[in-house]
Amino acid sequence: MMNVMKKVGGASRKKGHTLRGEVFGVILLLLIALVGSFALQWALAIALQTSTPLHTPISRSMEPTLNVGDLLVIHGGLRGEDIHASPEDGDIIIFRSPRNPDAIPIVHRAIKKIQKDGKWYFETKGDNNNSPDPWLVPEDYIIGKVILVIPKAGYVLRSLDEVKIHIGGYSVTLRMLLLALDVLALFYLELTDRDKMQEKG
Repeated sequence: MMNVMKKVGGASRKKGHTLRGEVFGVILLLLIALVGSFALQWALAIALQTSTPLHTPISRSMEPTLNVGDLLVIHGGLRGEDIHASPEDGDIIIFRSPRNPDAIPIVHRAIKKIQKDGKWYFETKGDNNNSPDPWLVPEDYIIGKVILVIPKAGYVLRSLDEVKIHIGGYSVTLRMLLLALDVLALFYLELTDRDKMQEKG
């Protein structure tokens, strides 16, 4: 009888240790995943050479080429000579407004480029506008050019960024949390596969 009780007690303690270990593991993985989500955004910014690797049009000025709510992937780190300017097929660039540099960046097509005193300036125009913009954009105001368009995905991204969650003294967006959960899921699947391999071995 005592032997049975010892066995049961031992199994219970072992189960408790296992449960605590699993909880600790999940918390640790979640922390790693949160750090991973920040690292993913950082890596994207590094790879695309801009602090604004993703952008969403907020007006209809570039329709039908770009629509409100599309998700734009931006490649930065460009010099003036790297940008093609033409009314028909010029690069679509994202730039700070010469009139209000602190406003939301503008996405228009580069239709003409002018070099003055060793510096490039760009005439820009929205595909849906009747006339060019009333300014010249200096090359150092250009954030980058559009290299990929994902239709309507910007709506989702914007919605996720509007939802903020407070964790401790920090504020994270729902998008960052979902990225973290994605990384967490990948870690979990990796560990599960590893456990299965060890059981078979």
